[in-house]
Amino acid sequence: MRKWKASYTVEASYIVPLFIFAMALAMRIGICCYEEVRDEKEQEQIADMWEVKEFYKYQTLKEVAND
Repeated sequence: MRKWKASYTVEASYIVPLFIFAMALAMRIGICCYEEVRDEKEQEQIADMWEVKEFYKYQTLKEVAND
């Protein structure tokens, strides 16, 4: 009977670290995806701000040219 109890311990000593590694890998992939989406959204916001600034510049130029 002791042989079976020891086999569970040995199996667990292989399975638990693999499970922890898999969970850490999944979390790291999730964090990378989150950072990528966040950076992309930030770049879109910056581009939108530049577009608004350019619009106001052209609007001001039109007003100056019409005067």
